[in-house]
Amino acid sequence: MLVAWTGHRPGLFRDPFAARDAVGSVACELAHRSDMRFLVGGQRGVDTWAALSAIESGVPFSLVLPFDADTFTLDWPEADRAILLQTMARAETVGIAGGYTERNQILASAADLLVAVWTRTAGGGTAETVHLARQAGTPIREVILPPSPTARTAHGRGI
Repeated sequence: MLVAWTGHRPGLFRDPFAARDAVGSVACELAHRSDMRFLVGGQRGVDTWAALSAIESGVPFSLVLPFDADTFTLDWPEADRAILLQTMARAETVGIAGGYTERNQILASAADLLVAVWTRTAGGGTAETVHLARQAGTPIREVILPPSPTARTAHGRGI
């Protein structure tokens, strides 16, 4: 079973630690299946937490990045870049899509299940991935968490 993950970056959640714990809890619940595999998009937040949960629980996982790692992480803090490089080294495969929408389309349509850990804040990649999964008929498991006070004013790809 292939489970794709989508969700916000940490700053969009009222409690980023609760969001990280929610990812870990769902990952742990799913990890018991012998045929389980994860597919993650490499972004900070939910994607990173899902990859780290896969490593911790021994679930094979693949990364699909929107761009090569250097371009993708150009404006990231060094610590976040280092975590991505570590997860890339542990992934079974690392693919490079032709941008964010193509990456989100892969996540939405290649999986047997999409897990979305988010606040339902619209306008970004998570909302796009959920929408694309609905169009593709991919089952979605949503974990809805409270947004941060600034989430409603967030715009662009950081959502």
